[in-house]
Amino acid sequence: MEAFKYFEQEGNNYNLKVQKGLLFTLAMGCVAAIVAILMYSTSKATFFYVALFAFIGIMCILRTTGAIIFNNQTREIQRKRFFFSAPVNYSFDDFDHFLISKQKSYFITIMVQAIMIMRKDNKTRHILLAQTLFTAKPLQKLSEEVSTIMGLPQN
Repeated sequence: MEAFKYFEQEGNNYNLKVQKGLLFTLAMGCVAAIVAILMYSTSKATFFYVALFAFIGIMCILRTTGAIIFNNQTREIQRKRFFFSAPVNYSFDDFDHFLISKQKSYFITIMVQAIMIMRKDNKTRHILLAQTLFTAKPLQKLSEEVSTIMGLPQN
């Protein structure tokens, strides 16, 4: 049995660990922005800015309740965006490819995302696996772990 850094194994299920640190940091940044706006803003758009940052902060907190589960026995991926959303199942056969997306500003990598591209019912679906700041190396290792769990050939 192999030990994975980004997954917790429960029998034949591999649960992707949620990036709580990143998401809670973003939520706390939104709270700080709301406090700063309320204290120092004299604009008529103060309510809009507060509502925007509150929405982003709530979405970050809700994102920590989501789950992605890889089941080796049934060869399915179960994705649940939030605790109250219905799970969506994908077959391992629906898998098309991985996408590591880098967003740069002035030659500095700002945000990197690991995405699984699935083709289900002749439609392309994107499953966001993880995000990092400034480096893509952890996401490359994550995609290698997913490839191992799904039994894909290693390059």
